Amino acid sequence: MTEPERPQGRVPVLRRISRIVFIAELAIGSIALLAILAFVFLQALQRYLPIEGFPWTGELARFSLVWLTFSAAGLLVTSRGHIALEVVDVARNQVLVRVVQVFAMLVVAATGVGLTLEAWALVETQSIIKSPVLRLPMSYVYIPVLIGAASTAIRATIAAIDVAVNGPVITTTESDEQEATA
Repeated sequence: MTEPERPQGRVPVLRRISRIVFIAELAIGSIALLAILAFVFLQALQRYLPIEGFPWTGELARFSLVWLTFSAAGLLVTSRGHIALEVVDVARNQVLVRVVQVFAMLVVAATGVGLTLEAWALVETQSIIKSPVLRLPMSYVYIPVLIGAASTAIRATIAAIDVAVNGPVITTTESDEQEATA
């Protein structure tokens, strides 16, 4: 995924930091996806081997799915890959499009803040509970969720400000159709 093209109004240092965070979250998401693939494949393979299975593979696969979901959420906000209704984006009134896009990003940011607060509460209160197989404190499991939710909230807030200042991001239908046929 590539980030959408925007005017050169951002500070170069912030752009570099954003790029580094983008790459780090993409790497975490990729590792989590590969872990899910490996652990689920190992689980399937264990059924046909004459050895006792490894119960931790299922647990790590489930944790990896949660980590993948929340690490990718911030990426999707930045790259405009999240689920969005673009019905208003084709309107001729650019002020209406700007208001709707800012509102949508603020809703995503508010949701991210709510998820961040809940993830923080889980990190603080769930250290006494251990995972069934690995005996890992559940507060450790929720740390990537906290980071991903905070990233989503921050990125959505930045996107809302960006749209409010620089105007709406208009997706072109022609380029989407060309990518789909290629």
